[in-house]
Amino acid sequence: MAVQAGVGWSLSKDARTAAGEAVAMAMEGLKGASPGLALLFATVDMDLPVLVGQVARWLGKTPLFGASSFTGVLTSAGFQSGPEGAVGLMLLSGVRAGVSCCALGQNPARAGALAAGLARRKAAQSGLPDLFLVTTPPGSEEAVVAGISRKNPGVPIVGGSPADNTIEGKWQVFANGRVLGPSAAVAALYAEGKIGRAFGSGYRPTALRARAGAEGRTLKTLDGRPALDVYAEWTGKRREDLIGDWKLLGECLLAPLATPVGDAYLIKHLAVGNEDGTIGAFAEFTDGEEVVLMEATLEEVISAAGEMVRQAAQGMRDLRAVFLVHCAGRRVALGERIGEVVGAVKSAAGDAPFLGFCSFGEQGMLVPGVNLHGNLMLSALVVGE
Repeated sequence: MAVQAGVGWSLSKDARTAAGEAVAMAMEGLKGASPGLALLFATVDMDLPVLVGQVARWLGKTPLFGASSFTGVLTSAGFQSGPEGAVGLMLLSGVRAGVSCCALGQNPARAGALAAGLARRKAAQSGLPDLFLVTTPPGSEEAVVAGISRKNPGVPIVGGSPADNTIEGKWQVFANGRVLGPSAAVAALYAEGKIGRAFGSGYRPTALRARAGAEGRTLKTLDGRPALDVYAEWTGKRREDLIGDWKLLGECLLAPLATPVGDAYLIKHLAVGNEDGTIGAFAEFTDGEEVVLMEATLEEVISAAGEMVRQAAQGMRDLRAVFLVHCAGRRVALGERIGEVVGAVKSAAGDAPFLGFCSFGEQGMLVPGVNLHGNLMLSALVVGE
């Protein structure tokens, strides 16, 4: 059976009404086929337990995967955002999928591996899946991705961390009709058609680079000097303007740091500049690795979304669905221009149904065989023929 996709959304204040509107709109795109997987994303200012539960009731036994999104959702009709919240739903037919979850506890790597294994069992298909969809709260991503990849070598991941609107930890993960506590949720996807994916950013490397002194998500030094001092010099910014909660987060949107991975670059979003010269980030640095200053214009940030979809769709003659994990930081940098991302996607995907959410971290396969967690990036999934 050929893959069909439908996308629906709603800005309704009432969560039950929003669920009904999104489901009805998405079902129209399936042309009478039954959905094999539901992807649901919504902002935290909605009543998420009611919303998720109601969507699940409408869809019956359809596996459901999703998370909270920063300020809105992306659709073919534009960036959907409203004062009462927003919800976006993609339904896919012609696919086999299983969705499961596991509480992170003290061992996120184990949780990721267990969730992936259970998702494969629920899909009731033989062999490794074509792809895993993953969402797990900020701070757990590297471990969850590593746990999944160890047990399922070579299987690509397309993932995004749940987000809230204010970086207050209100983000949520959804699976099969439930809003979960701190958990990893995984969808194992098997498709009869073609599946393509891409992971990248559109940022360009500069000639400025140094060796990191680091511990986890704290960048301590660059070539032995306080990391914040070096970053300020590299970018021409005043050190004092970079110190304090989340100040650095906004200042580095067009000038982030990255680490080379083969011929590609894994972007890492800087979050907090500290008085002692250390920098807190949304991804881990490895002690001794090379760190590169990256750069991009707003136009390049926008056009990269289309380029990721083109990469994911290579070899396909008929695109049936496009799903995009779009970094929330990129959305902040774009401001009112966020709607132009939809145009960039449509330039590559035409009229294919499209859904995207804004995440606090992105996961994907940057080089063959290696799934990674980064920031300020784009992780794209395309299903077609």
